[in-house]
Amino acid sequence: MVSRSEHVLRVGQDRQGHWVVQEEGGMLEGLFRSRDAAVRFALSECRAFPGARMVLATAPLHSILSH
Repeated sequence: MVSRSEHVLRVGQDRQGHWVVQEEGGMLEGLFRSRDAAVRFALSECRAFPGARMVLATAPLHSILSH
């Protein structure tokens, strides 16, 4: 179970193949050119928020950003 104070950042691809980072609560989303760029961003965000963690998505993510 995830507490409200814990931030979970999912890293994965959307159905179009774009790399996406999404915070589980909808507070953050970013599109990236590569997996490495997405992972670097997610890890930097995790360092900024105590208790945050990054997970790799096992299914396509649904981006709310336009491409």
